[in-house]
Amino acid sequence: MAYRSDDYILLTTYYELLFTIEESLKYLDEIEKDFAKTEGDRIFNDLIHAFFHLDTTHPLLLSIIENEHFAKTIRSFDQIFLSFDILAFYTFPSIHFQSFLKSYFIPEYRKWMDEIHACMRPYVIH
Repeated sequence: MAYRSDDYILLTTYYELLFTIEESLKYLDEIEKDFAKTEGDRIFNDLIHAFFHLDTTHPLLLSIIENEHFAKTIRSFDQIFLSFDILAFYTFPSIHFQSFLKSYFIPEYRKWMDEIHACMRPYVIH
């Protein structure tokens, strides 16, 4: 299927953004072990904005990739978003934040990211 160049740019940007979010989550996870990491507040605020942007992009992605498995996986982002909302409820940085981030949110996000990447790979990697 042929896509417009704007569609391809959106798909590849989204695909790569998910890796950037994962790196940011790793950074937040490592804060408690490395006091030299002083950008935590800024990175956490950037993540808040990134999750809202991801969510608002989904209807457009669904119009580009018309695939039931992709649609189901994109819609499962709602659970990731709810979990991120729980994470944001905790004071950053705190023991509760770090515990939820490490034991629940990062694994949940990685699983979702791996699945959405698998769905998108045929459209972004030639």
